[in-house]
Amino acid sequence: MSVAAPSDKPVKVTKAAPKKGRKGRRKRKKQPIEVTAELLGLIPLFDRLDVALRTRLAARCEHIELDRGEHLFDGKPVGGDDDSPVYLITFGDVSVHRTDIEGDEKTVNYLTVGDPYVQKLFADERTAKVRLTAMCPVKAIKLGYRDVNYLLKKSPPFRDAFSAVIRRVTQRQKSRFDDRFQQDVARFLVAERLTFAGRVKLKRMDICIECDGCYDACKARHGTDRLGPSEVKYGLTEIPQNCHNCVVPECIDKCKFGHITRHPETREIVIADNCTGCTMCSKGCSFGSIRMHPVDTLDLAKYFPDRDPAHKGKQIAQKCDNCTGYADQACITACPVGAMFQVDGAELFDYWQQFKVHETPGFDEVESPEGTPHGHRLAWMIFTLINTLVLTWECFGRLYFPGLTFGHLFFALGLTAHDIDPMAPFKAGDFFSHGMGYIGGSMMLATQLYRFRKWFGSAQKWMELHIWTGVLAGVYGFYHTAFVFTEPIAITTFVMMAVAIVTGGIGRWMVFQIPRSQAGQLLALEDIDGRIKQINRQVEAQFTDAKAGYTALVRIEELSKAREVEAALESLAAPAPAEDEGEKRGLFAGVLELFRENRKAEETIDALTARLGDTMRDGAAKAVAELLREKARLERSMKRHAFMTRVLRRYRVVHVTTSYIAYGALVVHIIHSLIFHVGNN
Repeated sequence: MSVAAPSDKPVKVTKAAPKKGRKGRRKRKKQPIEVTAELLGLIPLFDRLDVALRTRLAARCEHIELDRGEHLFDGKPVGGDDDSPVYLITFGDVSVHRTDIEGDEKTVNYLTVGDPYVQKLFADERTAKVRLTAMCPVKAIKLGYRDVNYLLKKSPPFRDAFSAVIRRVTQRQKSRFDDRFQQDVARFLVAERLTFAGRVKLKRMDICIECDGCYDACKARHGTDRLGPSEVKYGLTEIPQNCHNCVVPECIDKCKFGHITRHPETREIVIADNCTGCTMCSKGCSFGSIRMHPVDTLDLAKYFPDRDPAHKGKQIAQKCDNCTGYADQACITACPVGAMFQVDGAELFDYWQQFKVHETPGFDEVESPEGTPHGHRLAWMIFTLINTLVLTWECFGRLYFPGLTFGHLFFALGLTAHDIDPMAPFKAGDFFSHGMGYIGGSMMLATQLYRFRKWFGSAQKWMELHIWTGVLAGVYGFYHTAFVFTEPIAITTFVMMAVAIVTGGIGRWMVFQIPRSQAGQLLALEDIDGRIKQINRQVEAQFTDAKAGYTALVRIEELSKAREVEAALESLAAPAPAEDEGEKRGLFAGVLELFRENRKAEETIDALTARLGDTMRDGAAKAVAELLREKARLERSMKRHAFMTRVLRRYRVVHVTTSYIAYGALVVHIIHSLIFHVGNN
């Protein structure tokens, strides 16, 4: 699923609440730190200079400290390179933004500890403005471009080291921010200030079943909700509100009692049980990852054993500490589909494909780092297909080709005592039909083994078992009927089981039909319309002849309008239903209509791209086809925006409810069958 392009406007962040002091007390200004040869010697880039050179350089440098949101530089590029300043980041991260002469601002890179800012790397003749903004508390050394050139000439070790960090910065810009596949994700990560995160939890909503198992497991282990709701989203990838174990933490300095520290071994930020509940850390965390909990609502003896009984604090601060002291992470272990996983902050950019699972081509099957069992899934698919084919042949073969069935083969080999009855080769109640019933019922019961995932094996593998045993139960249940649909209890069991399977599949498909923004909300209709206009421009740019591109767009719009007219005619011809009946009809008929529109759009787009292929730029046919598919999908979304969101909310309730009804009907069916057979015997 595609989303609107990430905004390149400056991100406004909420600063920590200022300290309250005595009325009229003025805020103290920070005393500037003097740059000395000793200070420069502590910086890896300058420790290659001899003491005399560092002493001369120190007198020409300036030490700068910034709070989050302040600008290291904000203005027009300095006239000549010789006059431009050079900044070396010694603490924290800085985002780099460039505004062109048309007034469009873009995030072009970020600088972290050890990275230099050199104007010529980011500004060209089309640059109207450059902005460097602190994403967290930042420290930097400012020196002149001429001084850097002098050092490059005088010190070969400095020249080699400086060249290496320049290559690192330019390579990051080239591979992340200039690459057309990665640039939107890179800008998103900078906008959300995740470059200095020690770790980040990600949740793949394309495979998440919204069971809330991660939240329940977290609360069961720690007594509080350490895993919050969505902090931000990009397409179908969600970043829960969770402590990022920041490299530059703002919470530790806020605690004046020393109750927030780093674990000596894992370096994880942890909060002591004796937290006083002053709330300063909670207010200081710009990610909102620290929550306050009233002490009287917590089981202190169980979850806070080290807390002093005489402690007077009425609240306690809690945050994710990565399950420090445990062998696993509760939320990740509990996820049955591998949708939740964690990435080290330094490697976050390497997992950019996880943010692109909603787009095509090629990103719809990106595997989760947590090891979603795709290999097991393939095995299950093959096993289910073989079962279905064998059963289909055996059941229909008994009716039309009894001599070619396995039943006859087993009798010929002496494995069974009786051959297939030529008068009734396949009937309800015979041994073969009952055997499929036993297997199908066992498969239905096997789906509930998923509930034991907490104690045995991997939750992901249990979910695979849940899905495919459910599908197999449907296959065996269908042939168990022997095509006789007169027994009410048996048919109710089969129908409810089929509805549970179908609703589960439809629900996951509907997730991809609802456009979402990077912020995680459903896209408003005007946002979808804006994305459609953007797609129109992208499609037209792929054609050598603008008229051909316009023709393709018009044809897709005509397809959408044709569906609207057809639907309108159908609604005029049909009698007005009652309110309740209309709700049901609209829900199920609407889902069927979505499938029909999808198929029609695919056929039209394939035909268009084949017919107009000669008018496209080299290699653009596949990209145009994908853009047209997205355009068609978004146009359908505009028509059925409210309908699809309603279906998405309901599918899980329907799936779970029909499953329980199916289990109840199965029990009744088994009891009824046993009583019937016992009576006959």
